[in-house]
Amino acid sequence: MTAELTSQSRRRFLQGVLVSLGAGLGNGFIGENAVAAALSYRVIPDGEPHQTKVLSNKQLVMLKRVCNTIIPATETAGAGDIGVHDFIDHHLYHCYDLNAHTRMRAILSVIETSSLRIYGQPFAQLNSEKQVIHLTRLETAAEPFSEQQRTDFKQLKALVCFGYYTSETGASHELVYQAYPGGFKGQIAYRGQAGFGSLAYY
Repeated sequence: MTAELTSQSRRRFLQGVLVSLGAGLGNGFIGENAVAAALSYRVIPDGEPHQTKVLSNKQLVMLKRVCNTIIPATETAGAGDIGVHDFIDHHLYHCYDLNAHTRMRAILSVIETSSLRIYGQPFAQLNSEKQVIHLTRLETAAEPFSEQQRTDFKQLKALVCFGYYTSETGASHELVYQAYPGGFKGQIAYRGQAGFGSLAYY
């Protein structure tokens, strides 16, 4: 959650992403149809009207700031800049039950109300340093946040990371995309050896 990630810190961050995704899988938060739903998502162009599904417009504005705090813009766009907040609304609607919807609305409400109580400002209006401090306190369950709120925030982070790294920007600009990880060998040199026969049929 820093503005400038070095190569080493980025590697540690990506390791954390995998742990978060693993936690999401373990909790059933990322279901088996999650990838299909992610692939069916269409990015909504700026200015194009659209109907929200689970979160309100006000919650989406705040979630965009949360996304950009978790994965900020560096040499590539931040998570909020590429619409991961809209993706999360789509994904919650198609992949998760009403209980998950309630928990995600609740954790966004906690971020907002605690920001108003501590800083006297909505989360979206805090400067980036205070936003990082605020979410770090939530991530570590520091006062005034609880362990359950920490757990729900971890699941929200898993959705942010899942949305970002299944996007074109995350998969092909932030990461190195390879259609065949490790490479594809289309030809194997023939050295005159005999092939294998299907001996079981004779």
